[in-house]
Amino acid sequence: MESEPFLPLRRCRRWTASLWLLAAFAAPLAATPAAAEAVLGVDGAGKLPIIDAHYHVVQGFDGAELLAVMDRNGVRLTGGAGGNNMPAMMALGQRFIRPAGQHPWKSTHRNLDATAFANPDTPEVQQMLRTIEGELRDRDARVIGEIHVNALTTAADPSSRFKVAADSGTLQALFALAARYGRPLNIHAQWNHPDTVRQVGALAASSPQARLIVSHCGSVSSAADMRRFLEQYPNTACDLSARGWPLQKNRYTVYDDRTLERDWQQLIEDHPDRFVVGVDLAGNAADYEASVQAIRNGLLANLTPATAEKVAQRNAEAWFGLR
Repeated sequence: MESEPFLPLRRCRRWTASLWLLAAFAAPLAATPAAAEAVLGVDGAGKLPIIDAHYHVVQGFDGAELLAVMDRNGVRLTGGAGGNNMPAMMALGQRFIRPAGQHPWKSTHRNLDATAFANPDTPEVQQMLRTIEGELRDRDARVIGEIHVNALTTAADPSSRFKVAADSGTLQALFALAARYGRPLNIHAQWNHPDTVRQVGALAASSPQARLIVSHCGSVSSAADMRRFLEQYPNTACDLSARGWPLQKNRYTVYDDRTLERDWQQLIEDHPDRFVVGVDLAGNAADYEASVQAIRNGLLANLTPATAEKVAQRNAEAWFGLR
């Protein structure tokens, strides 16, 4: 004789159907919490003023033309990374974020061997540090950078394709200068060299009261890479220059002209005070405009309004002491 089932068959079927209905409704609720805030969207992003926190003012771009394209695209300020177009920088006036250090850093590196360059007591290194300090003290430089510590395969300029120890005595002395003057240090350190990543962490720890910005968010890093680093070192941040269209169209692209990678979106939302935007390289109005539009439509539009506001301009204001 067969035993009776624990529940009658009809009741089992009704329970099964009810469970399927509950699962169908519960899944969307779990994936999209009621408290989640909608993203800003393209229309909202189009109204946000932008501070271009990492842009090299290069030869061939007339200052008046650069100002005009900034005005057309709602860019308040630009610079913060070095450049070689002095007339254009002067034309920008108060809209230029004055950087310090890139040229003395590269020229001193070029003229010394690795051991001498890593030693802050080397006379040439001492002179470099005095020059950079003068820029901070006397010329209102707002950031030290872009300082190349590892750009072996990620620099547009061949003269920047070198690697040094990111935690050398010279780098620590430079970071101490940043701390003394309340200005951030912006370093180019590609993230596919584990020794460089460890050294950048040691550099950050050497002056915990100073802010260390990683250019291009490590150039070749994943969101998981940067999450580990940012959460381990609270005085670090990164700029998103050269991680979007049109400069970056490969597996390291964070955003294009419409979309933002989901894991980067979550990282930025989790740490909204740690990111800024930048065009990086554009030698004409069309390229500059294309970069800014990708920042708006691909990056900022896919962030919540409060986060987008910080990434677009408020973080740069705070880091560089801008008004």
